[in-house]
Amino acid sequence: MVALKFWIVAALGILLLLGLNRLCSRLRWPSFPWRLPSLALLSWALGNGINWNGANHSLRIVVAMADDLLLAVAITRLLIWLVLELFPRLRLLPSTPKILRDLLLVLVSALVVVVLLQQRARVDLLGLVTTSAVLTAIFGLAAQEPLKDLIGGLSLQLEQVVKEGDWIEVEGNIGRVISVTWRDTELRCIDGSKLNIPNNQLTAKDLRNFSQYGPYGNRLFIGLDYNLPPAQAKSLLLQLARQHPLVLHNPAPVVRIAAFDDSSIRYELLAWQADYGQGLGLRSDLLEQLWYLLRRHGQTIPYPVQDLRVTAMVEAAALVDGDDQNGKAIAHSQQLELLQKVSIFANLADNQLEQLIETSQCHSYGPGEAVVREGDQGQSLFLVSAGEVEVTKRLATGGQITITQLHRGEIFGEMTLCTGECRSATVRATCESKLLEIKREAMAALLQEDPSLLDSFSQLVSQRQAEINNLESEAASAQQQDLMERMRRLFSGWLQ
Repeated sequence: MVALKFWIVAALGILLLLGLNRLCSRLRWPSFPWRLPSLALLSWALGNGINWNGANHSLRIVVAMADDLLLAVAITRLLIWLVLELFPRLRLLPSTPKILRDLLLVLVSALVVVVLLQQRARVDLLGLVTTSAVLTAIFGLAAQEPLKDLIGGLSLQLEQVVKEGDWIEVEGNIGRVISVTWRDTELRCIDGSKLNIPNNQLTAKDLRNFSQYGPYGNRLFIGLDYNLPPAQAKSLLLQLARQHPLVLHNPAPVVRIAAFDDSSIRYELLAWQADYGQGLGLRSDLLEQLWYLLRRHGQTIPYPVQDLRVTAMVEAAALVDGDDQNGKAIAHSQQLELLQKVSIFANLADNQLEQLIETSQCHSYGPGEAVVREGDQGQSLFLVSAGEVEVTKRLATGGQITITQLHRGEIFGEMTLCTGECRSATVRATCESKLLEIKREAMAALLQEDPSLLDSFSQLVSQRQAEINNLESEAASAQQQDLMERMRRLFSGWLQ
């Protein structure tokens, strides 16, 4: 019955330790060290819950020593957790490298072992090692590499060369630091593999830390055609970088001319990002979106100068021209069909819609590319001909919220076109999308031919805005009058 009492107390103690570990996890505190105290409780229950009468005296000494050793190490681990892990998390003390905490635990544990052997078993371990030349030589030779790794690990963390979470490069291996122990540094490479590098080798090699000084500058070298003026090319590249959500505004992206190559002008785009780990994805996005941006401006990535057969070029050009003409005819009819279903263009005649399409442009956008940005000036609306776009708006707290997804046949930007207001939201392509851009000049040409369209346009745009804002009918009527006056002033130059 007495023995059972010790086991019950040990079980309750372990449950309490597990509960403290769960509490620390919920509070996002450092993980509670429950394992060593649990072993100490089990050892205590074993030593006190078993009848040792008649047992070998040496066995009882070993069990008592194990009990004392586990208890001392468990108390040491709890104190280290409290002072060197929890207090820094609560900002009561400065942070301490993990390797120092581990080293402190090892030294205290070794000291406890030496004291227990001397007190319990009357064994002078230090005297035995220091007086035996053979043992001294064995320990000295065996400890050479571990001591190098230990000193290297201490140097890395005390000098803040690397810390957990940093992205580093060593001999062509790029990875994120997962942990720095007394023996080695563990990296998770960009391909997902695990790489362990001994600390003494890490300190002896050239090491690049991409996270030490904050933002990382992603450098892209891009060759553009000589026919594209450098000022325009730099403007396009800056526009490309600024619209990407991963590119920081401070420091601002930079574009420089790097060299005049044989078939292109080579530009350097330096785009700053918060985390090096996003670098590959950012590079891929920027290069993909650059293709669409250049295509919308009638530019391409130049090829190296080659000697091609003229006949092959002529035949290929003829095929491409034929396919292109067929594709344009199909796209034209599809755009006409889509415009007929849009409420603000529903009252236009077919010839007016044809005129609107001929004076407008169809653009392609890549995934993640911004079509318009909140707060920018604009003078056009967009019709989604193919694909899908996402509408987001900035929050007062600095974040963003997704408002809606627009699909084929839907429009956006009509308020900017008709009233001259800034863009009220950011619109990005979620996949490869084709958008018909209808500019204010195209609308003005229609109004110049038929000024009566102004009234119907203002009414339809007002109704659409009222639906969006859930306005009452009285408020919608007042809004229509105000909208018509603003449109009359905006288009006054064309209606005279």
